[in-house]
Amino acid sequence: MSQAIRQAAEAFRHAVNGATIGELSFPTSLDASRRVLKAVENPDVGLASLAKIVVAEPLLSAKVIRLANSVALNPANQSVRDVRQAVVRVGMDPIKALAMVLIMDQLRQSHRHSGCRELSNRLWERSVHVAAMSFVLARKLTRLNADEAMFAGIVNDLGRFYLLARVVDYPALLEDVVVLAETINDLAGRATEKVLNALNLPPSVVEAVLASRTYGGSMPPDSLGDLLYVARAVSPRKDPFDELDTRVDLASVSAVDFGLDQSMVTEAIAASGDEIYSIVVALES
Repeated sequence: MSQAIRQAAEAFRHAVNGATIGELSFPTSLDASRRVLKAVENPDVGLASLAKIVVAEPLLSAKVIRLANSVALNPANQSVRDVRQAVVRVGMDPIKALAMVLIMDQLRQSHRHSGCRELSNRLWERSVHVAAMSFVLARKLTRLNADEAMFAGIVNDLGRFYLLARVVDYPALLEDVVVLAETINDLAGRATEKVLNALNLPPSVVEAVLASRTYGGSMPPDSLGDLLYVARAVSPRKDPFDELDTRVDLASVSAVDFGLDQSMVTEAIAASGDEIYSIVVALES
């Protein structure tokens, strides 16, 4: 590792670790999506008012209608084309997830360096699959709130998206993708906690995301943290940072080595392939 890369990594670590929640800054293009998220979090906002907010955001409207017509939420194949009807079918929590999807997608688009874009695109695909897996596994295997599970799956790597958006200010660090991955992995937990709190996300979601880095051992999962862990372990999209981080033993983070009941999870996934695919399409598109 060159001196310039080492210095850039240390400067980036210092900046992230020293930042307070109030000092976190987001690209200005995120303002509209953050307003939507804030409105959805307001307990006084009913579905009728929410529909008016959603209509004002074309991208969000399209995603809400697409999710409302997905196999997961529309097993009877009774399509809706009106935003108000779609909002009623989808409900508050999934719309929060969709608003967060827009925020993350805007963060992804803000990554100007080619190395960041590749990592960001792979992380984006993984986040979407983890969210879909979390939703389906929550419904099939647990009594946990599936909508909250989807939302938690979407935001579980938001800290690393934020770090990728900010690392462009340290160009030397972008010259070594391995050092970049290791540095971001080291900062991810702290950054995730700060970013989730800066967005005023529900404490239950923040706690679950932070707890999901270790597996509590319950099967079926009896906590949202364990559910997220399982969803990440069985996701078909692998963690791009762990694949680059030379310190990570990829075999040690497999579902099998942590004693998960593979047959239970595999059967649930196999029986829900269409649902998972439909959610992935609704979130990605």
